[in-house]
This record gives sequence, C-alpha cells and structure tokens, in this order.
Amino acid sequence: MRPSSRARVRSAAVLAPILAAALLAACTPGDPTAAPVTEGTPSTQVTAPPRADFCLVTVPQSWQDAVRESRLPKEPGERWSGFAPAPDGRSAFATVQRDGLPMLLVKQEKNGDRRVVATMPDLFTFPLWGDFDGRWLVYARTDLSRAAPHGEGSAELFVWDAETGAEPRQVANAGQRAVPFLLQDGRLAVTRILGKDRAELTLHDLAAGSVRTVATGQVSAVGFRGADLIWFDRATGRLNAIGPDGTAGASAQPALGPGAVDVTTDGRTTAWVSRDERDLTVWRPDWTAPVRILRVTSPPPATPSLPPGARPPTDDPFHRIAGPTAVGDLVLFDYHQGWYVADLRTGSYVRLTADHADAMVSGPALLMDPEDNSVPAERHAYSLLRLDRLPPLPACP
Repeated sequence: MRPSSRARVRSAAVLAPILAAALLAACTPGDPTAAPVTEGTPSTQVTAPPRADFCLVTVPQSWQDAVRESRLPKEPGERWSGFAPAPDGRSAFATVQRDGLPMLLVKQEKNGDRRVVATMPDLFTFPLWGDFDGRWLVYARTDLSRAAPHGEGSAELFVWDAETGAEPRQVANAGQRAVPFLLQDGRLAVTRILGKDRAELTLHDLAAGSVRTVATGQVSAVGFRGADLIWFDRATGRLNAIGPDGTAGASAQPALGPGAVDVTTDGRTTAWVSRDERDLTVWRPDWTAPVRILRVTSPPPATPSLPPGARPPTDDPFHRIAGPTAVGDLVLFDYHQGWYVADLRTGSYVRLTADHADAMVSGPALLMDPEDNSVPAERHAYSLLRLDRLPPLPACP
C-alpha cells in the first residue's frame, strides 16, 4: 500500500487485538452509527454496480479470526516496523531493531524463516516505505543526517532482487517531495517532483536496467492494467495508458476531471478522491457511471477558547479521505487516522484499524499492525493475510 496522500505510503503510512466492534464503529466518517446487521452471503463477484453511499457495518467474526490467526512470528524484544507484504501472503518485509544493534531490513516468512536483506549503516538511515512484486523489492530510504535545512532531505530508491540475493542497489533519487512509486512484474514507475505543479514520470525495467520517460507535467502513476502503465494527468483530468514498448495503450476511461487528487487502479477497478478530499468514488469498465462510496461530512466545529483577534480553524484535517487502493472487489482507504475497507459486492464498509495503525497492500496481500499506540513497540506483532480469501462483508440492512 502506498503511504497516505501518495507521499505516505502513504506518509508513507491500530486494530485492537480482537478488533472489537465498539472500536471499529468509533471515529467513522460523519460519525454514523454502525448498522446492526448479520453476516450475509452475497456473491463473491460483483455482478452489478452497488448503490451509492455505502453503509457502515461491524466487522464480521470471520475477519477478526483471520487477523488473529495470521500473526507473523517475532523474537522477544524486537521492535518491528512492517512496510511491504509479498503478494502471495507468505512473507513480508520489515525493519527490525534491538537495543544497541543496527536496524535490519528483513524478509520474514510465516513459517519463521528470516532473511536479512540489508543492514542500515547508522541511526539516521532507514527505509520509509516499499513494495514487493514477488521478485523485486523496491524501497525508499532516507538519510536524516542530510535532511533539510542542512541538505535536500531526499529519499533514495533502492532495489533488491530476491532471486540473486545480491546487495540492494540504488535506482533513483525520489526527491524530497516524491510521491510513492508503483511496482509490478519488474516494472517500476517513479514520479519525481520537479517543482510546483510539475513532475516527471519514468518507467524502469529492473531486469534490463533501462529507464524511459513517460510524461512530464501534473502527472502521476496510478496503477497497471496488464502490461500497460496507467497514469493520470491532473491538467486534463484524464487517465492515460502506455505499453512496455512505449506506445499508447487502450483508452483508460473514465475521464475523472481535474478535481481528482488521489487515484488508484488494479486494472479493473478504478477509485479516486475528490479535490476537497471528501468524496471517494469507484468505477469499473462495465458500469454505466461511477459510484460514490463515501461522502464525508465534517462534524460541527467546536468553539475553542481563542485569544482576542485570533481566527478559529476553518477545516478539520482528520476528516479527509486519502490513499485509496483497489484490490479486486475491495477498496481500502485512509480516513480519520485509520484504515477502512469498502466491499463492492455488498455496498458496505468497515473500519479496519484503530488510530495511527500501519496497513500495507501488495496484490491481494495485506500486512497490518493489529496493536494501537498504547501497546509497547516490543509487543507489536503484525498480521499477514490474503484479502481475496476473506468472505464478503455483511450486506446493508
């Protein structure tokens, strides 16, 4: 999953140990009351567009069980920070720390095996976020010793080949305000900020070691559709496609308009956030029109005690949607300091995590931290599960 607001992952980007329904119903968009519904058994595939404005439901017991039963093993005293699952859901990448020892970047298997990918050279250097396509791991690494104002504060992109196991190598300088990259089947799309409202989108072939400039302007990569890279031009509000040979691909509808600010696609499902970050909309090629998943209505502002002449705040930064990620029949998104999941099969959604939780997606695999901030870091144990193996959410009443 990308860090939220595409600088995240999200951001770069907690669920209570048993995902208590009371916690999941709290702090939801517009503070609606969770619908007291029973678990339904709708079709596992979307056969028709869902109704607009999905309903909030409580998390099903089957999802709670899946999270609880999919904890990754860790050694006592380790402090974990997960940042990329493997698409097959069998392993995940994380940074691991122990007091007095260097930070390690590791590939942790569900069966307990562990492989060290890299050792961070000092306390100021660490990975921020990453993605893994089954062979290639790409991660953004920062160096706080060169951070602004003493340096450019940039993040460097490194790649590691799981087949050879060679040392990670640098492939690009992502830039201080770079948006997250996208990775699929050895193709790496990188958006580098050149200035205000101007960026450069490049496509790397990691196996061949080649790179091609795709576009410059108000552009960003949003996903892959087969062999085509899908990218968004904010100036025109249109999605575009480019094939691996550099030729334009088939039209990547729909036209989103210049108001879209955060766009995602998995090749079939496209979702985006409106300019005011209040609307989340989804579309598929066989639908006649896009469908709104959610419209956030901010709560009435409180009347704070302000000094004479001071103006009250005009906006609530926590009531904004960010970081949508399309995964088959599901759309994940960041809202109110937590992660939510919307199910296109049922037209419903749930809160997946508590405040300030970690949640990352690669293909159908989800890596998440089920602990909230009140739990000491040494006791955090990440869960790794397959979203495509979860039953549908409960249907709306």
